[in-house]
Amino acid sequence: MLLGRRKRKRQQLKKPVRKIPKIFVCPHCSKESLRIVIRPKQGEDKAIAEASCGECGFCARFYVPNIFEPVNAYGKVIDLYDSFEGDIEKEIASNKCIGELDGSRIEKEEEDEGAEEDEG
Repeated sequence: MLLGRRKRKRQQLKKPVRKIPKIFVCPHCSKESLRIVIRPKQGEDKAIAEASCGECGFCARFYVPNIFEPVNAYGKVIDLYDSFEGDIEKEIASNKCIGELDGSRIEKEEEDEGAEEDEG
């Protein structure tokens, strides 16, 4: 019998903290290559979110509240994709985005705004 020994404290295992993803699974091609960028609009309580796939060219643009993170916007991308009526392949081939803000991608739009400022 062992007398006079101290009890050892059990080492508690730390649970690893999961990080919020920066790249998501594309709803169109099912590859992990969907990047979501959120750009706040000055003076407003909403922002523009753009999700674009680097693999298949899928693109979605829509408004989100300023407090949204990319992971929150991803849920809205999935909803937009599932509820889209029309030919998604045609939209991707013509390099257009689906969603509340139909049309060309944000990068092209920013170039146009810069040209208008130079003229005015």
